[in-house]
Amino acid sequence: MENKKGVSLLECLIVLSIIVILSTFTVPSIQKLYRTYKFNEYAFKLESLVRWAKITAIEKGINVSICVSERNVLVYNETTSRDPSCSGQILKSLIIPDTWIASSISVALDASGLMFDPRGLAIFGGNVCISDGSRYYKVVLQSGRGAITTESGEGGCSE
Repeated sequence: MENKKGVSLLECLIVLSIIVILSTFTVPSIQKLYRTYKFNEYAFKLESLVRWAKITAIEKGINVSICVSERNVLVYNETTSRDPSCSGQILKSLIIPDTWIASSISVALDASGLMFDPRGLAIFGGNVCISDGSRYYKVVLQSGRGAITTESGEGGCSE
């Protein structure tokens, strides 16, 4: 009798079924891990962007505004204007291409954006917030002082 080496069809099907069973458990975990990673990345970038805007206002001696436009958080050079127009020269932006992340802005005095003066103080305070529906991350700019704090928690962005 010959000694045949190889894999039978039954052995291939058993291995394939084991792979399918394992993947049904790991794929959702990998997707959740990816979403957590991306949310944390956007949160870090959002906080860095607000701090960068304050430093830029001080270094360049200009008024700088932070505005939200759809899925983008934009930093504008407002030169000497003390009203955030959210138009003009864009200095830096945070683009959030993932549709499951929502960004919003809440500003005091019904202005269109947050704003720093050349001393790094807040002309218009408020917050910029991102949320994935189950949790949020908010960067808060305190009016008058220019202090930057962060908040995070469960749920969506609230005023």
